[in-house]
Amino acid sequence: MKKTLTLAAALVASAAFAQVSVTFKVDITDYLASGATLGANGMRVGGNFQTQGATTGGTAMADWSPSNAASAMTDETNNIWSITVNYPASAAGVTQLYKFVNNDWGTNEGTSGSTIATDNCGVDDGSGNINRTLVVPTANAAFLYCYDACFQCDGTSPNLSTRELSLNNLTVSPNPAADYTKVAFSTRKAGDVSVRVLNLLGQEVKTLAAGSLEAGNHSFVWNLDANNGGAIEMGTYLVEIVANGVKSAEKVFVTK
Repeated sequence: MKKTLTLAAALVASAAFAQVSVTFKVDITDYLASGATLGANGMRVGGNFQTQGATTGGTAMADWSPSNAASAMTDETNNIWSITVNYPASAAGVTQLYKFVNNDWGTNEGTSGSTIATDNCGVDDGSGNINRTLVVPTANAAFLYCYDACFQCDGTSPNLSTRELSLNNLTVSPNPAADYTKVAFSTRKAGDVSVRVLNLLGQEVKTLAAGSLEAGNHSFVWNLDANNGGAIEMGTYLVEIVANGVKSAEKVFVTK
């Protein structure tokens, strides 16, 4: 009986700590281009986060308080700011109200005339204040919005894939390759990155990079050689990039 009670207690404890993570990202490129100036405290979020039991980095968040330290977003460079919010399992299905704020209230999105309400990613509270809405999901998710809009700045969906969370703009060129090819990409945040060339059996042919990289743009040239310096055969290879634990791959055709 004692063992049964202990197991039951462990199961209850496990369920109590279940959570889902949502990463909110905002692109302020167009906002700054319109003449806005970024405040000293950077981008923040304001919303009913405390009501939903939300935390970030292990710290409880406050309701509608962008000046609170837990409301601060992280500068990912290239005018993109982000914050990852953790919700308890009990919050799944409830509606999170929020908005992005430049520095503090008074310089926030969602004012009268905002397209957030008309483009159906937010609601008007009846007083001219328009709040974004998110139904807290049951699985981890991430979203990238253009400031004061319901889409990314290029008009595409705000829903981000796992790959887009860590890696962007991956290209392998020239492809087909006869003399060399360049692998280029940008990382969303600093962390461990490896770049390898594999054959179609999954065997490593060449390591182009392995170690820590800062956030931003990176490129590596492959001279169509193997790790031992020898020549490789014509055929199809895979360029594999693992950035912060997320794997991406592109085929490259060698014609020499």
